[in-house]
Amino acid sequence: MTKADIIAQVYAKGQLSKNEAVDAVERALELIKHALASGDEVLISGFGKWSVRAKSQRRGRNPQTGDPLILPSRKVVTFRPSRVLKANIQGSDGEPGPAGEKDDESKENANGQALRPGYF
Repeated sequence: MTKADIIAQVYAKGQLSKNEAVDAVERALELIKHALASGDEVLISGFGKWSVRAKSQRRGRNPQTGDPLILPSRKVVTFRPSRVLKANIQGSDGEPGPAGEKDDESKENANGQALRPGYF
């Protein structure tokens, strides 16, 4: 899925014009990029969390010559999916399934209360 696909799906919902859909998606992505660039974490409930992690310098080698070299320290962006997203991706039987797919058998705790996806 590309950014253009996301914009098209936001537009298809019928709440926004095409230009408003483009602006909304672009603004959301800019907010995420700005937060990550300033070192903040971005948490979207039910989806996941992006964070910036510092990696220290390490030894490496030039693959063509085999000469050892030191790779400098750097920052990397990591994404950790939420339990809800993981459950939607895995489906009820461990096989990949479409997001939002309902289970035929509901999971319950010892008190007979239904458990939310990803919390069993």
